[in-house]
Amino acid sequence: MVKRRPSGFCATCQCGVVIGALDAKRTARRDMGQILGKWLFDGCTVRPYFDGTWSIEIRRCECDAAERQGDSHD
Repeated sequence: MVKRRPSGFCATCQCGVVIGALDAKRTARRDMGQILGKWLFDGCTVRPYFDGTWSIEIRRCECDAAERQGDSHD
């Protein structure tokens, strides 16, 4: 079996929301490494995509909203 390279990646936050996507064919390797590293450091689950076409709905992280609400009560 020939290993395929991912055509892109998506990042899912710990709250379950997809917060980002990356097109591997249109992103410089260096930038891709920085973005993937940030997602992993932030605790996101990174999923590779191998098909030619895919689409993802990206939303704002719900963790950020919970932190902002918690800050307003201090």
